[in-house]
Amino acid sequence: MKKAIIITLFIAVASLYANAQKLNYGFKISGGFAYQQIENKEILSTSSITTFNIRGIAQMPIGNRFWLEAGLGIAGKGSRVYNDALTTTTHLTYVEIPVNVLRKFTFTDLGIFYLGAGGYVAGGIGGTLDYETPGTNTADKIKFGKSDDVTRFDTGLNFTTGFEFRNRVTFNMAFALGLNNIASTTQQDTGTSVVRNREFSIGLGYLFK
Repeated sequence: MKKAIIITLFIAVASLYANAQKLNYGFKISGGFAYQQIENKEILSTSSITTFNIRGIAQMPIGNRFWLEAGLGIAGKGSRVYNDALTTTTHLTYVEIPVNVLRKFTFTDLGIFYLGAGGYVAGGIGGTLDYETPGTNTADKIKFGKSDDVTRFDTGLNFTTGFEFRNRVTFNMAFALGLNNIASTTQQDTGTSVVRNREFSIGLGYLFK
């Protein structure tokens, strides 16, 4: 599945580049809530953290009101984990390439409603681990690697919807479902067998047609 997503994204981006004269360009800025699917019997509970995303996008019509949309930007992921008296908050920052197929529907004179789905690939570029106990607060920088804090690369699925107003402002909602297990061997050796990213976001954008 992960290899199929990467190959499909590569083909989609190459197609956009080959048809540059037909593209709409723009950007999207969003905030939301990120959490992680974590499998560890010693964890009492988990909760979400707030995130911020920004990306440039390009859209190309592919027929019958379908559009191909690809982007490049910065995405935040992570979670908060409660374990006895220790609370660990993970903040991860990725460079992310999402590619979605959109179906657009004209909605009276207000603009265009759309639904879409696709996938993404991402590489970690930074982050922190914040540790909180009743008497202390400490933080460490994230180290990416198979034997460090988390592995660097992530892949997953996107589900998106929104509205493109006539003035080119866009309203966007999206859910990212991570498929890659980013748990390092160090995490697995200490009882965390699976860590997968999840994120829900809402934001605004603009299209330069």
